[in-house]
Amino acid sequence: MIVWRKRSRQVEELGKVDFKGERIIIFIDHANIFHPCQELGVRIDYRKFKELMTQKSYLVGAFMYLGMPDKISAKKEKFLKYLTETAGYTIQTRPLKVLPLGTTKQRGIDIFIYKDIVELAEEDAYDKAVLVSGDADFVDAVRKLKALKKRFVIWSFRKSLSKLLRKEAGEENIRYIDNILKDISRQE
Repeated sequence: MIVWRKRSRQVEELGKVDFKGERIIIFIDHANIFHPCQELGVRIDYRKFKELMTQKSYLVGAFMYLGMPDKISAKKEKFLKYLTETAGYTIQTRPLKVLPLGTTKQRGIDIFIYKDIVELAEEDAYDKAVLVSGDADFVDAVRKLKALKKRFVIWSFRKSLSKLLRKEAGEENIRYIDNILKDISRQE
């Protein structure tokens, strides 16, 4: 796992690479696509998904944000290994909060993503942000990107995309995972 300061230096160095094309960073809110995939009974090949999102651009970084339980199951450990070693993502985590009835809930991930999007934009580490989430919590991030004159694209499942985020981002900046699901499904 990479901590905030180490990640920031890594991206800062990559963002300064001399490249003639567009520099992009991918920010994935894992929970926002995990649940629709579970409902549809599909698994995403995150390597293929990353390649599709970066076409002809210089990838500065690809970050996957997820809540992490205290004890990681073997299945989760295998998934994390796949994400980092095969698919090439940097994992950003926050602990899961245990609720009174023993269930868990993700807390603070959206704020963590927002902070990364904005701080890295202000550091000019990228030209275009690729946000994989349909959560209305990112309306302010889109506003900030517009104010900073950064390009962006939102990837989401149709049913997961909030009306507020769609309106703020504009249809021209929205892409639907539903439309490419057959191309990025993981076979196993």
